[in-house]
Amino acid sequence: MIAPARKNILIVEDDQSIADEMTKTLERMDCDVTGVFASGEEFMEKAAKLPCTDLVIMDVSLAGALDGIQTGKYVESQLKLPVIYITGYRYKAAMLEEKGRVPLLKPFTTDDLRAAIGVVFYRLSLREMENPVNDREIPAPQKPDLNLNI
Repeated sequence: MIAPARKNILIVEDDQSIADEMTKTLERMDCDVTGVFASGEEFMEKAAKLPCTDLVIMDVSLAGALDGIQTGKYVESQLKLPVIYITGYRYKAAMLEEKGRVPLLKPFTTDDLRAAIGVVFYRLSLREMENPVNDREIPAPQKPDLNLNI
């Protein structure tokens, strides 16, 4: 399967100025930002109605009861979508990387963002080559398991 040239990306970030700047940057990178959410709860409420999405960029620290780690775990396990986790804390980035996730340390540059996106889609292409799937099913959203060890 040939991947589409433009990627559809969702952003979950509670700092509106960061979300706006990231949206502009992604659009300059020929990506379509299909939604911006300020909290894990807002994302979870609308998850069933999301447009076709290739990637979620998730801030680790979000306002509300669900943080980015909990919401990201739901995205990965239930929606089967890759997540780039953004954080301003090196130790959190290191822990995420140890768990095989793709972290992006704030403040980041356009090149950093482009590299993280490249890593995600490179890993996906490797998985598809190892386990090709012809008919992908999108699972119905389920409540996340909030017991995390990160």
